[in-house]
Formats: sequence, C-alpha cells, structure tokens
Amino acid sequence: MGKFSMRNDIELKETSLGGGSYLWDSGVYKTIVDMAYFDQSKGGAHSLNVTLLNEDGKKLKQTIWFTNRKEEVHFVNQKGEKDYLPGYTLANNLSLIITGDDVNEAFESSEKKMVNVYDFNEKKEKPTEKSVATSLLGKQIKVAILKQTVNKRVNDGSGTYVDSAETKDENQIKEFYFADNDLTVVEKAKDAKEPLMMPKWADRNTGITLNRVKEVVASTTSTAAPAGKKLFN
Repeated sequence: MGKFSMRNDIELKETSLGGGSYLWDSGVYKTIVDMAYFDQSKGGAHSLNVTLLNEDGKKLKQTIWFTNRKEEVHFVNQKGEKDYLPGYTLANNLSLIITGDDVNEAFESSEKKMVNVYDFNEKKEKPTEKSVATSLLGKQIKVAILKQTVNKRVNDGSGTYVDSAETKDENQIKEFYFADNDLTVVEKAKDAKEPLMMPKWADRNTGITLNRVKEVVASTTSTAAPAGKKLFN
C-alpha cells in the first residue's frame, strides 16, 4: 500500500451538494485535463495542481490539497470515525474516474517535466520542474465548479495569514463525474444506471455566487489573536 492509497477502514462517501472574467460561473462543465502535477508545501502537505480546459477554451487552475502536514489523507470526525480529507476525495476521484486507480498510483507513475509555474518573487510564470501526473493528461472529465465570494487573506506581519475585510470572487472544484454518464465514483461503485448527485448539484447551484464572507473585527492591540492560519503552508 502506498502512502496515498485508499484505506480499507475508511468509507467512500459522496461530496456535499453544497449550496470576461477568468472566473467560471457555477455549474457543471465538460473539460479536458490540460495539466496535472504534484507539489508539496514547505510545511509538508501534498497537492495536486490541475488545469482544466472547458469546451469554450477557458482554463481553470486549481490547487487540490490532498494531505495534511503529516502526509495523512484522513482526519477523525466528531463521531471518532476516520474520514478522507475533502481534497483527497477530490484528487482521488479525479484519478479513479480517468484511470481506474487511486491518486497514489498517479503519484507513483508521475514523471519529472518542466511546467510553467507562477513565481511570486518574479511575479510571472517560469519553467519549473514538477512531478507531472501524465496518466491524467488529455483525458475528459466532468466537473462541478462553484463561484463564491470570500475574504481576502493577508499577512498580519508575523507570517500568519488572516481574513481581511476585503473580498474577492473565486472558483472551487466541488466534484468530478464520469464524462460519459455523469455518475460519481460512489454511484459507479454501486452500479447505478442513472446519475443522481450531478443533476441535483446542478439544479441547486448553477448560476449562483455563494457568499462565504466572514465579518472581520479590526484588531485593537498587537497581541490580539489572529483570525486563522494557512492550513497547508
């Protein structure tokens, strides 16, 4: 068993239905995986970085964090049960739908290649060697994309990133589906003949912009507790 392989003691579950710009409107899109490479944060968390290309030629780049800093793919829920991290479920579903194997196989079969990656110091993309998930490239996948408004995160001066009063719109991948029949991984595993989750998600979310803005209270002293830290960095 690889370190990112699925565990026998954790149940596969459906994701929640949930609730020009470079942004995509909320909806379900038929896409091609234009790029997919693995990366790791300084803190130790692993990510799968994907670029999706829709039928209109529009690209969406998304970083899917699929482990925590300890390289674990699960967490313990309030019932004391193990659940997969949401990012692991997404990355794993992408791999399962396209290749039939879990994300660990995509990781182990990845190849070192030069990829254009944004450099924050030079403020531009530059060729960088990354572990490319070649087994995923050029394959079709349907994806549920949510458009949402969130607080901008800013450095408070101590290296901690906190919510600010400024807001921004962003996209978030919510689920992947088989391109030919709209089934989820769980539905496919149960031999479902008709999709249930995808039509429900599309009906509930297509065209909406979810407001996830939190109220930010200005700090009055330098010792005030920060609103939060980056989870993966």
